[in-house]
Amino acid sequence: MSLQCLTCDKIKINQLRVQPYLCDDMSKTKEKDKTYSAAKEKCIKDHPCFGYLQLHYLKHNSFHVQTPVMKCLFGIQKNGNQFSMSLQFSDLQENNEMKHFFDFIQNTEFHCMKSLGLTEDEGERFISQIKYDKKGRYDPNLSVKLPFHYNRFQTDIYSDHSSNVNLFQIQGFAPMECDIYLDKIWKMNDKFHAKWKCKTIHLV
Repeated sequence: MSLQCLTCDKIKINQLRVQPYLCDDMSKTKEKDKTYSAAKEKCIKDHPCFGYLQLHYLKHNSFHVQTPVMKCLFGIQKNGNQFSMSLQFSDLQENNEMKHFFDFIQNTEFHCMKSLGLTEDEGERFISQIKYDKKGRYDPNLSVKLPFHYNRFQTDIYSDHSSNVNLFQIQGFAPMECDIYLDKIWKMNDKFHAKWKCKTIHLV
């Protein structure tokens, strides 16, 4: 097992494309019952049948990148049936590699906002996955989801220190590098979300 994604210095954000989809029947409330069709118009952010935006990069239906080594602040966090982790942009001002990755994440979000057709005055409608502590004492972190479907994780994990490791053994502040990806932009309560998901974790 190994990381497979490109690092951010080898990725061109301007080649990231989106395809809008509209919901076929808004009367259906359960996500599993909904179907979607590709929209002909490019800007659908305020369309009453907004479904989602599918991201495409080169030949892939998702946008992948390998992180630098980052600290997983709190281990795996559980909220209902959702799992996530917070990866810190440690030493952001001193570490050029970390600063470059932070800029890459931020510019990717700006690109998503532009693809949605959001203006500068509508910036608050896009929920950034870069999180800051309220008092500004610590470096920001990136919120990353761990996909969990059919009662199992869709995230692989391996370690330099053990041949037998699982996600719930991850300790707070554990150093790791990950393959992460974006696949869709969703709308909820008039806010747009493009959530990074983790494909592979390498504990270092």
